[in-house]
Amino acid sequence: MSWTSLILASAVFLALYDLAKKASVRDNAVLPTLLISTCFGCVAYVAGVVLCGRLDDATVMTRELLALSAIKCIIVGTSWVFTFRALRTLPISIATPIRASAPALVFIIAFVLYGERPSLVQLIGMATVFAGYFVFSWAGRHEGIDFFRNRAVWYAFAGATCSALSSIWDKYLFQVRALPVESVQLAFQVGLVVFYAVALAASRLFNAEKVAFEWRRTIPLVGILLAVADWLYFQGLACSDAPVSAASLLRRFSVVITFVLGARFFHETNLIRKGLALAAIVVGVVLICLGKG
Repeated sequence: MSWTSLILASAVFLALYDLAKKASVRDNAVLPTLLISTCFGCVAYVAGVVLCGRLDDATVMTRELLALSAIKCIIVGTSWVFTFRALRTLPISIATPIRASAPALVFIIAFVLYGERPSLVQLIGMATVFAGYFVFSWAGRHEGIDFFRNRAVWYAFAGATCSALSSIWDKYLFQVRALPVESVQLAFQVGLVVFYAVALAASRLFNAEKVAFEWRRTIPLVGILLAVADWLYFQGLACSDAPVSAASLLRRFSVVITFVLGARFFHETNLIRKGLALAAIVVGVVLICLGKG
């Protein structure tokens, strides 16, 4: 399969993951949900590796691989904590499109850290993304959400920023260091379980979690669907001809599926305004990626 086919397949599973995630975490405790779903995802990945006869390849570990994978666990784990906290209260038709702006945030991070100068097309793209945020602000007021003062909205932005950092780190792992996909994902899956177990223990110690945990049948699906989506994405990104900006963009089009199905399943309203905002963000991200060079 080509890298584009792998990334697009990943986007489909990522959309299903987003729906399961919203159903699992809505008005529910975040850290127990993350820990349990990640455990199921880890078990599913190990089972898949065994069935494919790749266990020997996946268990080849080095100190370097474990250290670099641990950094990825911290970035992604932090991203999911923020994202799940946002999804607990925000409509999925607002929270998910914010996360889809991660490729635009990659551009901003590169501009700040490396002094990259944007082209005219990229500047237009950034203006379009911010216009989308303005429309979301307008839509949010009709549902009693102050877009720029609501804590959950800032959680969503923080999660998207960490997601952008994760995309940059993935390129480094698979294209610069050329680390094996199966080994990195195994270390990543196990590392996330440890990360959330420690975070949950600390939360219980300091009584930081104020929302009670409720078991839901969709919780195992969260980890399993994400494990499949990540495996497809990593396989695509490991292709030497796969540009991380284009791969990240293709994967983020899962938001369109999530927006349409999520609005139906969760009976969300105000969809015309939100649809305009989503369209602006998607168009802006496309312009940013196309405007390179």
